Amino acid sequence: MNLDIAMNAWGLALVNFVWQGAVVGAVAALLLAVLRGASARWRYAVCAISLLACLGLPLAQCLDLSPADAEFAGELPPLLEQMPALVSAWALGTALMLARLALGLAWVGRTRRRSTPAPAEWQARLDALARRLGLRRPVSLRLLPELDGPIALGTLKPCVLLPAALLTRLPVDLVEALLAHELAHVRRWDYAANLLQSAVEALLFFHPVVWWLSARMRAERELVADEISAELPGNARRLARALHELAELDAPRSAPTIALAARGGNLLGRIERLLAPRPQATGWKLALPALLIAATSFVVQAKSPAPPADAPAPAAQAVAPQAKTPPAQQLKLPVNAKHVAVIDDATGEVLMARDADAVVPIASLTKLLTAMVVLDAKLDPDEKLRITGDDVDTLKHSRSRVRVGTQMTRQTALEMALLVSENRAASALARSFPGGEAGFVKAVNAKVRSLGLTQTRIAEATGLSPDNTSTAKEMAVITAAAARYREIERITSVKKAKATVDGRPRELRNTNRLVGSKGWNIRVSKTGYTEEAGRCLAMRILNGKRPITVVLLDADGSANRLRDAALIRKSLARQRD
Repeated sequence: MNLDIAMNAWGLALVNFVWQGAVVGAVAALLLAVLRGASARWRYAVCAISLLACLGLPLAQCLDLSPADAEFAGELPPLLEQMPALVSAWALGTALMLARLALGLAWVGRTRRRSTPAPAEWQARLDALARRLGLRRPVSLRLLPELDGPIALGTLKPCVLLPAALLTRLPVDLVEALLAHELAHVRRWDYAANLLQSAVEALLFFHPVVWWLSARMRAERELVADEISAELPGNARRLARALHELAELDAPRSAPTIALAARGGNLLGRIERLLAPRPQATGWKLALPALLIAATSFVVQAKSPAPPADAPAPAAQAVAPQAKTPPAQQLKLPVNAKHVAVIDDATGEVLMARDADAVVPIASLTKLLTAMVVLDAKLDPDEKLRITGDDVDTLKHSRSRVRVGTQMTRQTALEMALLVSENRAASALARSFPGGEAGFVKAVNAKVRSLGLTQTRIAEATGLSPDNTSTAKEMAVITAAAARYREIERITSVKKAKATVDGRPRELRNTNRLVGSKGWNIRVSKTGYTEEAGRCLAMRILNGKRPITVVLLDADGSANRLRDAALIRKSLARQRD
């Protein structure tokens, strides 16, 4: 009988948690919206407290077997009849989730055993970083080749695992920045917190709010570790560069969620925050009333849904229309790129210009013109092209994803040239053009003249030659023209695609990592880089429903190029709102 009572009590607690969890989620969403400008530590605390509430509510109800509860249960005999099946299903699901957690712990143990101690000089660097971060516990540094980035493991005997390749592929200061991030996890006992969080996921696996809170908590945990490591002088910019280099490695995640990996969270968002920190205007004075509201909600067990997380605050609604930035006013932003043009394609207004008339190399932005000329010629997209020795880059000796002798259709070559900026594919497109490469060069410069451009010169199809030159303003015209080609828009506006090369499917990933990222609506995109041109980016984005062309030429590194783009997007969004 006691077993039946316990099963009924736990079953009723689980049923009631369906709506209780929704209330917790609504309150958490409201608090996270209120604290969106605060330190990540506050949002992490909200997620942690909310997860504890999710666990505590069903446990508290199950233990509170009052007569009123028994009377209420007696009014629901059909539901009570289903309690054994419901609890059994919960137990099975929990067992599977705990097994998943056990596999993660087994991976941790096996990984530590297979790793090897790092060289003494690197252990000394880690120890020095730990002292600077105020970490008293000893932390060992170990190497494991197959990892895709640094990870922190262990609670009582913490260690940081590092891919051996990073010691040779990244500069010392960037590796130290990544190690500081992992040491921040160790200082905060994040491994233990993550383990408890995984246990809550296993026990309450059936509720989507638990998974949402848990995912948000992991994302905020990475931001907190970034904030702590960025407290070291100059480390914010170094960590941003290091994270970008990790993203460029494009390696698959090899660690389970129980491990604290430097690649965790939204890498692009983390880089933006490190390079352009947001003002933290929201502090404890604003958080305290919000927490009191949450406590009151639980006391009265309010069943009404909270306002959505993205609902505007009353103060924001009261802002007078004249406070908005006039569309004609140019943006004044501290961008890194030496040549910038931001154009409102709907009105033709120049929203931002920085040395936008200087004639400079444009690197692989050339491939937008290459694609337009190939599409204008209406050549057979299914015709097979073969990569030959003539397509090999003897100027820059750039790497290639395709070998000499590789066969692909003209359509695949077009996709590879635009999506992954494959130089040999672009060369094959020009070589197979009517009249060969000379015919291509003649056609592409005729295309330039038809667009009314006077400062753009194209010598070949890939952009490797520094003789391919234009200005930021004229590249904006070229990008807007490329946006009128549905095929170019289709190819360049996706994060990844499948293509057939030598009869085998191959995954292609967009070189512009902003495509597909949260908050971005990119319709046309192309990146470029040579030593002469620097880091370049041309894209058309939608600011609400308005098409905007953004051109960045000669940025100092990919991380700064991403930061510039993010600053422009945020400023445009503020104008729109």
